[in-house]
Amino acid sequence: MCLGGSIYITYILSKNLYSLLFNIEEASPVSLLIPGITITPTFNTLLFFSLSIVIILISHEFSHGVAARAEGIKIKSTGLILLAIIPGAFVEPDEESLNNSRKISQARVYAAGSTANIIIALIALILLLNGDLLISPFYETSSSGILITGIVPGSPADGILNNWDVIIGINEYKILEVRDLEKILKSINPGSLVELHILRGGKIESLNMILGKSPTTNYSYIGVYIYPYYAPKYALLPSFLPFYLFNSLNWIYMLSLSVGLINIMPIPALDGDKLINVILKYLFKNRSSIIYNVIRLYCLMILILNISFSFIAFPSFKLS
Repeated sequence: MCLGGSIYITYILSKNLYSLLFNIEEASPVSLLIPGITITPTFNTLLFFSLSIVIILISHEFSHGVAARAEGIKIKSTGLILLAIIPGAFVEPDEESLNNSRKISQARVYAAGSTANIIIALIALILLLNGDLLISPFYETSSSGILITGIVPGSPADGILNNWDVIIGINEYKILEVRDLEKILKSINPGSLVELHILRGGKIESLNMILGKSPTTNYSYIGVYIYPYYAPKYALLPSFLPFYLFNSLNWIYMLSLSVGLINIMPIPALDGDKLINVILKYLFKNRSSIIYNVIRLYCLMILILNISFSFIAFPSFKLS
């Protein structure tokens, strides 16, 4: 799995680099994830990011340890770490025991972490694709409004709407889905006074608001972060649980897959670098070093160039 993943991500990055240089419409941004710079520093995004990193670190290192034990390789040390405020774990196999083991055993240990990350990503994806089944015992599976998950400071909504309010209508228009809200805002001029119909604390309320002009388009905007509202089937259930569940799964899928694939690339300091070295030594014996250095140099360069040209092509890119 991991060797195939290494080839796959190398191909994808090579193709994306070509698009960044010659066909920007088909390119995707490749970026380091840095809170406050490439990740919007809201409570929710930092929560999803931190949760994902914890799961990625623990599953990755735990798998290295399990693989080492299974192959009879001694573990030098294990422990917990704290990255800023994010907890994690580490497993350090005994270097001498690892180097003296069979090549296949070394390869399994090096591949274990990324394999675990990719499996975690696939599990999260399966749960996302079956989201309706996941929440159906407790929530309706069709959207019946727009859940407000955050307010943009200084926006028209600031001081009028609250987190977890549910927009169910504007003027005489009923709103069930995100596209309903988008369609209505496009049809009303910025600066117009509108009547918002919201669900707040289980009660329907009507509020007046003057729409602002979107900073990125010519259309009206309210200034809120939104998510489809799935009505609880039971009174005690919070309206925000599906939002946190699906977003957590989405971040876990996205980051775990990315870490799993990037980590298995033959780049210095990554597991893939050690894995490809073991494989090449087994296949090519004394001739392996030249092939090894060419491969790792190519992979390192395409990753650096993808990040560099993405910064130029997508200067305002942020995960939110």
